[in-house]
Amino acid sequence: MGGGQLSAGVRIVLGLLNRARYHVRRTPGLAAVSLLIGIALWVLVTDAENPTRTDLVPLGIPITAANIGPQLAVANALPSLQIRISAPADRWDRLTTDNFHAFVDLNGLGPRDAQVPVRIEVVGLTQVRVLEVVPSTVPVTLEELVTKPVKVSSRIVGTLPRGYDLTTVLPDRATADVSGPKSLVALVSEVSATVNVTGLTTPLDQTVALTATAEGGGEIRGVAIRPATSKVSVAVRQNILGRVLPLEADVGGQPAPGYRISGVKVTPTSTRVEGPIDLLQGLDTLKLPRVDVSGQQADVRSTVRVTTPEGMAATITSATVEVTIVPILGSTLVSLAPEVIGLRSGLVARVSPGSVSVTLEGTLARLNALAPNTVRATIDASSMAPGTTDGRVVVVAPEGVTVREVQPASVSVTLTRP
Repeated sequence: MGGGQLSAGVRIVLGLLNRARYHVRRTPGLAAVSLLIGIALWVLVTDAENPTRTDLVPLGIPITAANIGPQLAVANALPSLQIRISAPADRWDRLTTDNFHAFVDLNGLGPRDAQVPVRIEVVGLTQVRVLEVVPSTVPVTLEELVTKPVKVSSRIVGTLPRGYDLTTVLPDRATADVSGPKSLVALVSEVSATVNVTGLTTPLDQTVALTATAEGGGEIRGVAIRPATSKVSVAVRQNILGRVLPLEADVGGQPAPGYRISGVKVTPTSTRVEGPIDLLQGLDTLKLPRVDVSGQQADVRSTVRVTTPEGMAATITSATVEVTIVPILGSTLVSLAPEVIGLRSGLVARVSPGSVSVTLEGTLARLNALAPNTVRATIDASSMAPGTTDGRVVVVAPEGVTVREVQPASVSVTLTRP
């Protein structure tokens, strides 16, 4: 019924009621008729605004057992119910399993199998009627209620971080009492206290629920455990540490004669190493495989594997070793007779002293290869007049050889005419 039609209907009925009140005053016998008309109107309006819906409840309703006899227990799992109800539309949006209490009344039943009717009560809602219960009866197995003590065992789930080991996992009690149907209790071999150690690096005391388990580790439901929880103490130990160690190059062999190693560079210079504490504490560096430079006259660059002692691991797998090789520098002392150059025609030169000591520097290979007359000591007399004059000694050496010192740096030059 539309909102406009409903309002029009209400106005019509209200008009009829006003007329009815007028006639009731004049005719008292019409009062009962007016009351019936009012009730009918209320029902009409209420049902139009909030119509009744009949359907299956889209929830599985759990069944509980009530009035179980002393020393008895239900040995089988009771199924869930499907129910059909009738209720105003606004009730359907608020329905939960808590609004229905489904149970089987076991009053007077002994240890046996029985088919028991299901009863259901509506809780917390009005105007809700249960029309159908499926199933209407359920099988129930009653057995003798027994109790036995069983061992409490710890069960570990999860993974510790790398480098940590469990040292102890200790529940605060050795046994717990398991109660329930005789056939189920007989299947219980222990109760498990399950502790999750994922990411654990420090000791932990955790209270966990106890679970009844069979010989193969499967959970046994339908029994009660007293106490229901246990406090489990878990201790861990760090057995692997990580340290950053410098990488140490191992250079072997000798460069070619006349050459030497001037520097060694390792890239990267260090790496993080993880391993047992006792091994890691004995290391100050991580030594790389040997790089051989035997007979080399130029720089050597080599990529080597990063190896660690057994039981340890590095974060990198290789490193580069660069060995710089340079010629060995040396010096030698030679005695040279200064040669006068630029002498004017008609003059004769006499030099005193007649020789100078010259210190030469260069690579050993170059110095050893010097040929005679490749080093000259000269005095420029082009601007000298007859007589005695001090002249500076200039020493010229071949490429790759350096003149470090000349002693004496000047000599006496006497120019005369023959």
